[in-house]
Parts: sequence; structure tokens; C-alpha cells
Amino acid sequence: MSLDVDLRAVAEVQYGLVARRQARALGAVRSGVRSRLLGPDWELPTPRVLRLVGSARSIRQQLMLGVLDAGPSAVVSHGSAAALWRLPGFSLTTVEVSRPRSRSSCATAVAVAHHPRLFLPSHVTERHGIPVTTLSRTMFDVAGRLHPARLERLIDTVVSRSPSALAALHALLAESAASGRDGVAAMRSVLGSRPEGYVATASGLEARFARILAEAGEAPLERQVDVGGHEWVGRVDFLDRPLRIVVEVDSEIHHTSPLDRAHDQRRDAALRKAGYHIVRVTEDDVWRHPDVALTQVREARRRARSRLVSEPGADAYVSDTRS
Repeated sequence: MSLDVDLRAVAEVQYGLVARRQARALGAVRSGVRSRLLGPDWELPTPRVLRLVGSARSIRQQLMLGVLDAGPSAVVSHGSAAALWRLPGFSLTTVEVSRPRSRSSCATAVAVAHHPRLFLPSHVTERHGIPVTTLSRTMFDVAGRLHPARLERLIDTVVSRSPSALAALHALLAESAASGRDGVAAMRSVLGSRPEGYVATASGLEARFARILAEAGEAPLERQVDVGGHEWVGRVDFLDRPLRIVVEVDSEIHHTSPLDRAHDQRRDAALRKAGYHIVRVTEDDVWRHPDVALTQVREARRRARSRLVSEPGADAYVSDTRS
């Protein structure tokens, strides 16, 4: 197989790019690379990377160029990795890469290079064929750049999509505790209120409602809980288990049609039969009248406490199961 065929085979899986070191590993000598650059098929976007003329220019090619130009063991990281993982709120602007401190420290003109103190093989994976920090490592790398509320929303979004991500974040926190890396303190603060087994809010609407209660000093409610009496009734948005209060946060999309309202009425009746007290909070109140939403919960809790005082042992009827 000729050298040209080998170079094209590598370029095919690297978005049209080949590092000079890869060309040398395939047997290309300096003069051989130079002669190819004089021809019509290859060009030199950086001194260390060849590009196949006509290959599609794309964000992925830009990321791969940054990795190859930064030298061996470099991977996409930080904000660029967040964009590659399609984390909400991140888009590719500047290409960022990380590489071990013991490796080449050659300058790169196409990427911002980081040399983290703690950088293990377990922190690296591939996405779309591009070397990149793992999802959990990426979130740690960007944590120090985010407002705490945005970091909380990001973690809840990721955990709601992939519950196993929470365990990975806690494992990386334990691993990084003594490293002094940026983002560790921010992650420790957020993960402190999200132990393993934590159920993330299913939507921004629910996250906003939970924040209203927290900022007012109200005890938090359990989220996304399967409830019922002798039979399963359904999964509710929020539950105050000791006071037997179910709080449903109704979005305008899913709770306004006649069929939606009829379904809600049937479910509320089943929940009441199982011994629960229902509070329905509207989307409009959550976003525009948070004091109204807060008052609904406080009043429901006040009435429930009064009932428990007048009906001792009444809570023994309730049965619910966390999923």
C-alpha cells in the first residue's frame, strides 16, 4: 500500500487531517512531506498538520486540528468539550485543549492549551472520533466559569438525562479533592446538596419552583416520586412525605386542554383516595407570581399540620415508593 493511500486512510477518519508525526510514523521523510505539499492534494493549515485539499471544513475538523496541532496526548477540553458534548449554553468559539504537563509544551496557534495538574487516562474518551475529556471531567473544567445557579441547572439537566452521571461526578470529586483544580470548590458546593440517589428536576419549570421554596427557607420537597395507596397511582412532581402533600407544577403545554384537565381530575381523585392532599401550582405563578406559589405550599403545610394534630396516626395509611 503506497504512502499516499496510507495518508488518505488516516485523513478519512480525522476529518481530512494528518499530523506530521503521523506521516513520519507511516514512513514519510521530511522531503516526502515537502514534495506532497508542493502538489495539489495537501496543504498546511499549521506547521504540524496536513489537510487534504477539498475535505469538508466543519467544527469537528476545527476541533481535530486543535488536537493534532497541540501534540501527542492532547484532547479537546473545557468549553470546547462542553460544546462537543452538546451541553446547553455552550457553543464553539475558541478551541481549547488539555495535555499532560510531562508532554511537549510546544505553542499552538489554533487552540488555547491547558496543562492541568491532575490529568489521568480515565479522564479521556472519544466523541465522534475526536479525543475529548469525559463528560464528568468536562463539567468540572467549566464549573469554575459558571454562576452557581447555572452550574446547578447544568448538573440537573445532565443527571435527568443520564442518572449514572451523578455517580461519576461524585467519584471525580473524591479523586480531585486535593488537586486544587479550578471548579472543584464549585462542584463540591453543588454536589453537597445532590448526593448519590438524588433525583434531578425534570424541567426548568420544576427547577424554578424548587428554587422559590429554597430561597424562602421552606423545607425541600422530594421530586419525581411514585406514589399510591394499595395500588400505584402515578409519579408526582413533588411530595412532602411526612405531611402527605403532593404538589403538581402544571405547565401550560401539558395541562390546559380538556383532555389534560380530565386526566388531572381523575388522578387527583385517586391520590385523595390514597390519602394525599393535592396542591396544583400553575406555570404562570411560578414564573410571574412566585409569592402565590409559595403561599399555596405554606398554606397546604399549615393545614396538614393542623390535621395531624387533630387526627393522630392518620399518616399511617399512606404508602409511597421512590423509583
